[in-house]
Amino acid sequence: MPQVSLNSSAGATHRSSRVRCLLGVAALLATGTTFGADFSLGLGAGADRGRVDCVASFACDRGSAAWKLSAAYQLSPAVDVQIVWFDAGHFKGGDTTPLGTEFGGTFKVSGLGLSAGYRWDFTPSWSLAGRAGVAAMRTRFDYANPAFASAGKTTTQPLFGLGLGYAATPSVRLSLDYDVTRFKVHTTRGPLHMLGIAAQYSF
Repeated sequence: MPQVSLNSSAGATHRSSRVRCLLGVAALLATGTTFGADFSLGLGAGADRGRVDCVASFACDRGSAAWKLSAAYQLSPAVDVQIVWFDAGHFKGGDTTPLGTEFGGTFKVSGLGLSAGYRWDFTPSWSLAGRAGVAAMRTRFDYANPAFASAGKTTTQPLFGLGLGYAATPSVRLSLDYDVTRFKVHTTRGPLHMLGIAAQYSF
């Protein structure tokens, strides 16, 4: 019995220590203090434009909505590496077969990118960031004529970006981001431009 009582007391003390530690972490996060802010998560949304070919027999639409989800690791106060997944929405366009027959459909574009970035803090709250890397771009083409099966293609493309950021708190940064890459399917290939607002949380 005494041994059980001692173990119970030790367990209670250990649990109490863990609770105090968790409360300390919560307090630091609540006040915006971070542990070096090495990692960050981001979410953004906006508008984009993709270059697709157009044909007279099918309506063409090169604009869409885009959103992205990112995770970054800070190598230094100015340099980080980032992985980002984005959905560029869909564009309507078409092409002509070698026999001269027009066809139309919808291009659905998404990508997974890896890039390195450099951030210049030109004031305590405002910064300008540049990014460069590569992206695996997935494009699916759904024919307007349901008799034909969809076609898809994944290609490796360059990925570049610029961002104007504002540090709302030590942990939260808002930014206006401009990203550009390319996509391809069939004989259609061209640039993809994305412009949007993003929020990033560092921890």
